[in-house]
Amino acid sequence: MKNKIKNILETHELLRMATLDSEGFPNVRSVDYAIDPENERYIYFTTFNNTNKVKELEKNNKVYLVVDKAASSIEALAQVKYIRATGKAFKVEKPEEAQQAMGFIFNKYPFLKDLPGDPSMMSIYKIELDEVKVTDNTLGFGHVDIYKY
Repeated sequence: MKNKIKNILETHELLRMATLDSEGFPNVRSVDYAIDPENERYIYFTTFNNTNKVKELEKNNKVYLVVDKAASSIEALAQVKYIRATGKAFKVEKPEEAQQAMGFIFNKYPFLKDLPGDPSMMSIYKIELDEVKVTDNTLGFGHVDIYKY
């Protein structure tokens, strides 16, 4: 199961992350991400410090994630695998871990090296996955397996 989760996280491009705003409403946004290749439980992303996402994570670090792909035909839909997961997001404070995480992110998205602004305007977050639901349509439409870390 861990290999299937790792494969999905490595081959899919966009992660949708939900946080809660100050009134308890969910906020969902797309995030460019990369995993720690040694442990798929750890997902890294970078963001500007002044975003609502950062403010919301400072108040409640519980997140809900979806990593999926669109399908353009029924045949393609029958091959889709995606995950939904719960976890907690932590700001990366150690410079060594931050540098390693940026390496993972730049390896997956080389264009992010050209992000405008000063790097001090950015933070790196690590999501630690708790429970992952893997939908694997190759095993039947809507087939779901659950994995807990």
